[in-house]
Formats: sequence, C-alpha cells, structure tokens
Amino acid sequence: MIGPKEIRARAERRYRDLLVSIVKGENLFPLEIPFAKVKAGEATSRWAELRTELAALKGASSEARPGASYVVTWEERQDRLAGTQLFPARITFVDEASFLAYLRKTQECERFRKDLCILLSAFPILADWAITKPDELVRHAGEWDSIVAALRWFIENPQSGIYLREVPAVSDTKFIETRKPLFDALLCAMSQASECLSEACSAEPRKSFEERRGLRTAVPLIRLRVLDPAIAARRFSGLDDIAIPVDRFSLIDFEEIERVLIIENKTSFGRADVFLTAPALCGTIAIFGSGYATSALAAASWIKARQIGYWGDIDSHGLRILGAFRTAFPLAEALLMNESTFDKFPEYHSDAPADDAAEPNGLTADEIGLFRRLVSLPSGNRLEQERIPILFVRSMLEEWWTKIR
Repeated sequence: MIGPKEIRARAERRYRDLLVSIVKGENLFPLEIPFAKVKAGEATSRWAELRTELAALKGASSEARPGASYVVTWEERQDRLAGTQLFPARITFVDEASFLAYLRKTQECERFRKDLCILLSAFPILADWAITKPDELVRHAGEWDSIVAALRWFIENPQSGIYLREVPAVSDTKFIETRKPLFDALLCAMSQASECLSEACSAEPRKSFEERRGLRTAVPLIRLRVLDPAIAARRFSGLDDIAIPVDRFSLIDFEEIERVLIIENKTSFGRADVFLTAPALCGTIAIFGSGYATSALAAASWIKARQIGYWGDIDSHGLRILGAFRTAFPLAEALLMNESTFDKFPEYHSDAPADDAAEPNGLTADEIGLFRRLVSLPSGNRLEQERIPILFVRSMLEEWWTKIR
C-alpha cells in the first residue's frame, strides 16, 4: 500500500504536468494518484503493520489538513481477522489549490502564471517553447519583464556591432551575459518569424553567442616577446614584452624579423629567467602559441616566409599539438622535443594523462618514434618545458639560432 512519503514523491513528479497544463489552458484536476490497493488476505498476514500505515495515510490527508492535501476515498471490506474495515480505494487531489498547498508551491505557481502572461503577451509564438520548458520559466521567476525587453532589442537590432554589456535593454550589464543559453534558445524558438533570427540560429554552431547575434566580440591578444633589442628599439619604442590584438598581428610584417619561436607552454613563456635574461637572438621574436594564436599566425602570410621554431612539452599530447601546428606550418622545426632531451633529465619526468587515440599526423619519423615510446610508458612519460634547466634551454636556443643563420 502507498504511504504519505510515496504520495508526495508522485505528486511532485506531476507538478511539471500542472505547469504544462497552465500553458495549454487545460484542467488537470481532479488529479488521481495511482497506487496498489490492499490485497485480499493482506490484513490477515500483517494487520498490526497495516493499521499503522492506514493511520499515517489518513493523518496526512485532507481529513487532517482540509483544502491542503489529498482526499482518500475509502471502501468497506471484510477481512477474516480484522473484520469490517475501511481501506483506500482512490487518492485524489480534487483541485489545483489543494495540490499546490500540499506541495507548498502556491506562490511559485502564481508567479509562473504572471511570468507566462508577460512572455506570451509579448511573443505568442513562444507558447510551444513554454510547453517544453516550463521549468525555465520557473528558474527565471520574476525576470521576464527584463528578458522580454532584451528579446525585443535583439529582434530590432540584429547587427548592432556593440559589446554585449552595452546592450541598453536592461540596466544590469551582466544580465544577458549570464543567461546566454536562455536567450539563444528563445531567439531560436522565434526564428520562424524572422529571417534575421533564422539566419543567426542556423549559423556555424562553433560561433559564439555574440557572433551569431551581431554583437562586437572582444579581440583576443597575441602575447609576444622581442628577443632582438634592435627590433624592439626600432619598431616598438624599446618594448620587448607586448600583447597585440589578433586582427592586427598581420601588420607587424617587419623585414628585420627573420625567425619566430613559438612557445606552447604558458608557464615557460612567462618565465622571466628564461626570456628576460636570455641571450639576445638577432632577428627573432617569441610568441605564446596556444589556441587562437595558431589561427592568427596562419592568417599572417608573412610568417610562413620566416624560420619557425616550435617548443612544447615532451609528452604525447605535446606532440599532438606539434603535429596539428604543422598543418599550417609544415616546415616548423621542433625544439627541445626529442628523445635526447627527454632522456637527459629523467629526474624531472612526471606522469601524463593516458592517451589511446590514433597517432597524429604531421610528425617526423623520429617524433613518431618518441610518441610511440611515450604512450607505451606506464609512468614517467612527460617532461614539461618548465622543468628543463635554464642553461640547457639557453644553449639549445642559441644552437637553433646559429644553425639557421
């Protein structure tokens, strides 16, 4: 037989159905809670226990809490041991008010109705979205005036070219930013009513919310260090540690730059003892080359005419990144990413994450050999850039620079 705890759990599962029925304009009540009735002979086999269960069921019902709980319809049945007794035949919430009072959701549901009215009064087309996502209406309770105002603004300004935090529809500059998935879903749900919205929702999935919605995006920066003091003095007013917007990087096509050193590991790039005190490398700049920097470098056609050195961690993942980098720069030379360097410093080996993916493309025969060795090692299969002693790094950089002179 069912008890108060199980009734509450089943009623809570039906709350979402109530919200959907409100959107649809349907009536969910009376709402019956299904349960397994007392079986014939059950009272005989466990009467004392069953009597306690019946008392609990009655004590939590509308008989004890009028208008705020379920109604039990009782039926009279004969039992050999217990005699004539009343057993539950139906358990029902007769109306919405008692159901909500029982779940303590009266105020929440009242707010839901107000928010639904705000949304559908502005955009009736979102009724289907509200039917499938009533929980989103609840999650953003009390926010729908602002949400509707922002939606109107996006519809009226599909290509504004301003930053997201500049959108004037709401006063809180982070309101839209912290709810981008919600706005994306709502705007796409309305896409059939607007050609501009349709185009934005069918745009490349990898594009950001800002790109799809015609907003201005913050331009990433490429961090570089000028290892030739003469270039720093002539081209950058003596500055040798610089960050340049990605879309401006192609402008530094200076003839004095002969070599580009790509540093994949951010820790190594930022080490002052490596780069600020490193011997000057004539005609050379160093670039922190993670993520967006690689695509920006590929877009700067001038860089392919320079000598390129690439320095990453010695592990299978570092070699994968090297192989991917060579997709854009097939002649890039790997620095300090060979077996001799790996074997020279066994005391600095650490454990890299497991790697069971297919072998990467873009590696030389020696690099593939190192890759296979590293993935076969159960431990000690990584040598991070920052663990390599400074003097050795300097000597290898100088050797690379001298070799390509």
